Amino acid sequence: MTKATTSGGAQFKPSHPILVVDSYARGISIGRIDPAGSGLELEMDGERSTPMSLRSRYVMKQGEPLVDLERHLQRLSVRGELRRATVVFGVATDPFHPFDEKFATSMKFLELFERYVPGRLIIQTRSPLIVIGLPMLKKVKETTYVSVGIETPLEEVARRYTPDLPTVEERWKTMRALRRFGLKVGAQVAPILPYGDWRKDAGKFAERLCTEADYVSVRSMIQTCGVPRPTTPVARKLASDRQFFWLRQDSHTPLLDAVLAANSKKLFHPAGLQPSDPQLKLFAKA
Repeated sequence: MTKATTSGGAQFKPSHPILVVDSYARGISIGRIDPAGSGLELEMDGERSTPMSLRSRYVMKQGEPLVDLERHLQRLSVRGELRRATVVFGVATDPFHPFDEKFATSMKFLELFERYVPGRLIIQTRSPLIVIGLPMLKKVKETTYVSVGIETPLEEVARRYTPDLPTVEERWKTMRALRRFGLKVGAQVAPILPYGDWRKDAGKFAERLCTEADYVSVRSMIQTCGVPRPTTPVARKLASDRQFFWLRQDSHTPLLDAVLAANSKKLFHPAGLQPSDPQLKLFAKA
C-alpha cells in the first residue's frame, strides 16, 4: 500500500489531496489517498472493497478516449480540488512500459493536463520512452516532477536482479535529457540493491545521485515492500545469493547518510510521500 512518509521512513501526513493513477492497455485507474493518513479511500463501480483494489477505472472508448476521466478531472477542476492535488502517475504500473496501447493511453492521459492542471504531477518510471512525451511535459514543467528508479549504479547487479529493466546508463541518460529541458527529475532508490561495499562505496553512489538528480529518495527492500520478510522475486534472488545485508530494514542507512553528507537538500520526495514499488514486480525474475 502507498504510505505517506519522509525519505528516512518517518510518517508524514500531507494536507493536500493525493491522487494515484495507473495506465493500462485499455484505460486508466485513479484513486485517492486520504490526507488524514488512514490509507486509500477509493471506489470501484460504486462499491467498497480492499484498499488496493478500490480504484475507479476509466476505459478508453472508440472515438471518445478517456472521456469519462476527462469529465472527472473537469469536476475536480471546477471545485478547485485539482489545483490543490498532487497526482502520482505510475504506482502499480510503469506508465511508459513499451506496450503500444498502454503507451498511447499514458500519452492521452498526460495530454489532459494541458487543460486540467494539478497542483503537482509526479511521474514514476524507469523507461527512457518518457522522453517521447517531452513536447507535452515542457508545457507543464513548472508543476511536474519525474522520479526515475535507480536501484543500483552497477550494470551487472541490475542485469542479475532486474534483467528486464532498461539499463542503468539508459536511465541516467533519460534523467539528463529531462533535466536539460527544464523538468525537475528525481532518483528513486527503492528498493536499494547492491552497489558494492555498503560502507566504502556509498559515498560514490551518493555523489552520482546528487549530480544527476534534483532530488533523491532512498528506501530499503523492507520499507519498499512494507513487510518484514519480502517475498518478491528480487528478494528471493538476493536471499539465494546470500546477499542478506540488502534484505535488512536498515540496508539503506549508509547511502542515506552519504546523500545527507553530499547534499542534504536533495533528500526528499516532492509529494512528501514514499510510494511502495509494485512496479518492480513487473520486471524482476526469480
